[in-house]
Amino acid sequence: MTTVASTIALSGFDYGGEPEIRIMADAKVVLAFEYMPPSFVEDRDAYGNFDQQIEAAIGVPVLWEDREIFTIETPAADTVARLTDFIQNYQHDGKWLTPPAATQ
Repeated sequence: MTTVASTIALSGFDYGGEPEIRIMADAKVVLAFEYMPPSFVEDRDAYGNFDQQIEAAIGVPVLWEDREIFTIETPAADTVARLTDFIQNYQHDGKWLTPPAATQ
């Protein structure tokens, strides 16, 4: 993996360990979580399709590399903004009420 060029701290997803977006030197975007599923979730299978939810929200493919790491290899110009909106407004019943892209 290449080096991290910048990091964006996110809030509102998991009080036990908030995720961050890492912009890599090679222009990939990495979404890194402290815990996945979030620290307060008892059902370990509740987020089994989380990569698909992220893809639907940001409009580009997402690679779920391991439990806490999601990589966007070919981000669009608005990927970071859409990803930030999705994570910070996520509804923790395993889905969001309205995909962030649909509200813009």
